[in-house]
Amino acid sequence: MSLPQRQTQQRGMATLFLVITLLMGAAAVFFSLLTAPPPEIERDRKTEEALAQAKAALIGHAVSLPVYSGNSPPNRLGDLPCPDTNNDGIAESSSCGNAAGTTGQALRLGRLPWRTLGLPDLRDGDGERLWYAVSNNFKNNTRTNCNLPGNTGCLNSDTRGTITIRNSANNIIYDASNTDPAASGVIAVIFAPGAALRRQGAAAVQDRTCTFALCTGIDQDVCNAPVTNAPKCNPANYLDTNGTEDNKDFIDGSATNGFIQGIILDASGNVIVNDRAMLITYQDIMPQLEKRVAAEALKCLTSYANANGGRYPWAAPVTTVSGPFDGVINTLFGRMPDSPLLQTQLGIIPPTDPVGPALQTACNSTPAQCMGADWPASCPLLGVPAAPVWWNHWKLHVFYGFADAYKPLISFTQPTPITVLLGGITPPTGCPNCITIDPPSFTADKRVTVIIAGRQLPTIAGGQPRTGTVNRQNPANYLEGGNDSYPTFTQQPGSATFNDMVIFK
Repeated sequence: MSLPQRQTQQRGMATLFLVITLLMGAAAVFFSLLTAPPPEIERDRKTEEALAQAKAALIGHAVSLPVYSGNSPPNRLGDLPCPDTNNDGIAESSSCGNAAGTTGQALRLGRLPWRTLGLPDLRDGDGERLWYAVSNNFKNNTRTNCNLPGNTGCLNSDTRGTITIRNSANNIIYDASNTDPAASGVIAVIFAPGAALRRQGAAAVQDRTCTFALCTGIDQDVCNAPVTNAPKCNPANYLDTNGTEDNKDFIDGSATNGFIQGIILDASGNVIVNDRAMLITYQDIMPQLEKRVAAEALKCLTSYANANGGRYPWAAPVTTVSGPFDGVINTLFGRMPDSPLLQTQLGIIPPTDPVGPALQTACNSTPAQCMGADWPASCPLLGVPAAPVWWNHWKLHVFYGFADAYKPLISFTQPTPITVLLGGITPPTGCPNCITIDPPSFTADKRVTVIIAGRQLPTIAGGQPRTGTVNRQNPANYLEGGNDSYPTFTQQPGSATFNDMVIFK
């Protein structure tokens, strides 16, 4: 083949290769356009991811609070932060309103406090920050103090959410007026407000601006007080209404003023509600709170046993429902004692017997010969010098039992005056006379159990009433499945007739 022919052929091949390459590139671009998600799908994905991340952060915050801290007001397990009302990402620290009044309700609705929660600046698919509302029963400030177990300010298994939720068909799916916590209102709501639209009955599209006179900050997006004067911080400019339910406000405990969720169209097919809601329900938080309380109580019992020859303190009788929660000798099942002191060292000695003070003096001088007089410093759960405030919330709901082989050991002779006290604490070995947890096994091989009473179950005879001394003294009003009787206990999946949280060692 001559050189000119070869060059011509090579040029032809190069041209063909270039054409094929261009066609393949065009096909790839075309295919990517066909397979790329439509803009609305990508927008929805971003929205759902932001809502899910916010929900996880709020639940984690409520369940993992450091209850032994010196915060003011003191932390409660289950506390949720107040909303951010001025758009700086920080929960309002002073207060988010009292239980009643329109001002209080308004302060429990604002933007998600993303900085307080340690989150990035979450935005929905339309680039808007998330909004957030919290139930009065779960907000961290202000609130009624839980000075005594069982009073109205306590947050425990019987605490219900107070926010009513309707679906897009306007049907109530969470009713804040229902007194059963599992069927009542929700604990919190997170909103993705979506793009601005014209609210029902409004003359113009929602205004989300913020002028220099009303806002400060680098981007002029932090609203000055009063915050609702700035369109950017007025919930009516972000949250919508279907004409009967309005998402710009709510009333705790009301079945007629809550929130509505879902994309809602009017008769002409126009979108009138585009708020996407993520709910935090009783079922989302309370089982995790019960696990945390059980773990804290078992940690204290284990710490005490580790420091006292493997032995546990006597329990307070189940009939103890107000202070002091003193343990009583030979009580192997009951409520948690405030302090191990009285029942491990002095519980078998009448208060008028002079041996009591002498025994206490001797134990103070030679503590290694006596059972511990207090909960370990690693576990400031109860008793001396003062129980953390959160414990009052749960005292009536926490029960524990332990094996006879692991009971406190006190051995002494009693001439007057005492010349010999204790021969030392003998550690228990093996598991004779232990307790049973069935399942996992009917074998009596467990040494200690902690049981957290769930909410009142209306299906149980009498509905497990828990108001008044007599009702609170009856463990059947707290525990199910025979868990109110020693030494055999049970753990079961949650149901309409059983909701005890049981852990053991």
